[in-house]
Amino acid sequence: MATATKTKATTPTTTTPTPPMAPTTRSDVKKVIVGSVFSRHSFGEVIEAASAPDGTKVFKLKNTDGMEWLIDGSIVEKELAFADQFDSEEKVSRTRAIEVIGENSHTAMTITFRKKLDPKEVAKTLATGQGSLTARTWNKNVKEALAGIVSTIIGYHTNTFDEHQRLRFIKLSDTDKPGPNFRLVDTRTVDSVIVARVKYTVK
Repeated sequence: MATATKTKATTPTTTTPTPPMAPTTRSDVKKVIVGSVFSRHSFGEVIEAASAPDGTKVFKLKNTDGMEWLIDGSIVEKELAFADQFDSEEKVSRTRAIEVIGENSHTAMTITFRKKLDPKEVAKTLATGQGSLTARTWNKNVKEALAGIVSTIIGYHTNTFDEHQRLRFIKLSDTDKPGPNFRLVDTRTVDSVIVARVKYTVK
């Protein structure tokens, strides 16, 4: 009588696919063709300015990634927005100034605002000359001390706020100083903003 032979079941072998390498550049220049649509967003500063033999302005730029390149002045005028340029000035309410900031995210701008008051510093300031000043001078000192210290920051934001509704503002100047590369700005203390070639000053 024949005896049945049992065959041991084998587990199928599976191979985990290797994930593709993450690209190290934003595009592949070999795939660029006429008609390709692109987008570009960068922040940085002008590090050199010169004139070509034909009088054309040429600028050397450096972005926040450390990349440097030369660019023609005509392209600068059409493509770049500068945080400190303005051709007109408007007196606006603080509400409108806050709206302007919010409407121009991802755009280089200059904001002047009031830093948070330090009660000890205020008391120290008001103690100076106390009792020897005229009422007018004393009231002036009180008003200035309570207004807070004026601070200016150059950079951009992405409409991101912390739990206290302070705007997270990315610094594009003084980035070599120690500390984080951003500031938290209470937009309710804004005095002025320069953006899109207009300076908005709170009345």
